[in-house]
Amino acid sequence: MSTTRPNILWIYIEDQDPRYSCYGEPLVNTPNIDSLADQGVLFERAYSPAPVCSPSRSGILTGTYPIRTGTHVQRSSRFPGEEIYLPEGMKTVPELFREAGYFTFNRGKDDYNFDYNRSKLYSTGNDREDPGANKGVKAGGGHWSECPADMPFFAQMQTNGGKNGYSLEAAGKMLNRLGQEKPTLVDPADVTVPPQYPDTLEMRKLIAAQLTTMLISDIEVGNMIDSLKEGGHWGNTIIFLLSDHGAYFPRAKQMCYEEGLHIPLIIAAPDMDNLQDLIPPGQRRREQTALLDVTATTLALADVAIPDTMDSVNLFEPDCRRELVFAARDRCEWVADRTRTVIGERYRYLKNYMTDRPLAQHNYRSVWPSFVEIEQMYQRGELTPAQALPYGPRPAEELYDLLEDPHELVNLADDPEHQGILQELRQALEDWVTETDDKGQYPEQPAALKFTKLMFPAQCTDPLFDDV
Repeated sequence: MSTTRPNILWIYIEDQDPRYSCYGEPLVNTPNIDSLADQGVLFERAYSPAPVCSPSRSGILTGTYPIRTGTHVQRSSRFPGEEIYLPEGMKTVPELFREAGYFTFNRGKDDYNFDYNRSKLYSTGNDREDPGANKGVKAGGGHWSECPADMPFFAQMQTNGGKNGYSLEAAGKMLNRLGQEKPTLVDPADVTVPPQYPDTLEMRKLIAAQLTTMLISDIEVGNMIDSLKEGGHWGNTIIFLLSDHGAYFPRAKQMCYEEGLHIPLIIAAPDMDNLQDLIPPGQRRREQTALLDVTATTLALADVAIPDTMDSVNLFEPDCRRELVFAARDRCEWVADRTRTVIGERYRYLKNYMTDRPLAQHNYRSVWPSFVEIEQMYQRGELTPAQALPYGPRPAEELYDLLEDPHELVNLADDPEHQGILQELRQALEDWVTETDDKGQYPEQPAALKFTKLMFPAQCTDPLFDDV
């Protein structure tokens, strides 16, 4: 273990919104995650650059907006003929750490939307170089126990997070595997159903399942903490706990609302006295924060130079505060869409580019009981206007007051009293699209659409796939 350079650990929890007890959730107790918050900085308003896995991961690995690099489409650059290459000279975080003398590994899926040679990123794990070989769900591997004694490590440790919670039964089985003979499950009767959803048993069960995954994540984080201590790495490891995007709810994952983009972010340097002033134990930061900034912050804490190509900034620089945070959603497998959003201190603005289709298009979750039930209730006219919004006509613009309307129920885009802030955020978004040369405004490679259609022939009914 290096005594001069810190180890860096990214704990990457999939599909999970910030509902741990340290974030104020009363129905779960997450002592291990809470302990990291007590020993570090908790960010209350951190947002992913995309509400779906691979664009978010591509963004944080490069420190660059996915729409800038062309890595914005879910599960792209997977097959011959549709390769996406990062701009010349752009390097990923693990590459930069390897060059700085670190042992690097990713224990979990890579899921990056660009062409790369895995052996250049990681010191261990799958190093096949044929197209698509490194893009699988579980390509990665490695552990700090493999790290040479004279090298620090940069580690990406991943857990399934909210993916364990598509049902209470699934969450219970995962708790069984983690050692609970009689799993502690959140009771559907105890949950609060937010007003954007109908209060039904199926919806309560889904919320309870997702809350139960917080308990699963906490056990897994606790196991990692124990392993760090057993290996002698506690006290020289800076820990980042984060998620790629929000949970499995109908208006969350794959959607540019709070539920889809708001994620947990905790940065801790336990028992590292030299960093206590920079990373004050127990501090809570309330400003809007970009998950993308984990990239530059990670490099800065390890004294690795931050490339000029990055959109990321160091969260511990005095002038790091972002007035606005941006995010984007594009095609997810067979579901074609394009939405851009900007979040300020109080308001969120969304621009919907494909108003010819509803927000709630058929996707892999559409067959789940809670999703089926809500759509049937819409067809019967049993939903409130806010609950029905994803299934009906889609507005070109949306504006929400997150202070007065945290569940984003009332679209203020047509409200005369809010035209000033509407224009301000609209212009900011347009400037972002222009400055990044948003690749979502250009046609996709035919090869990408072709392979999606080969993988999902029955689902690819959108006209986008007609000519491939």
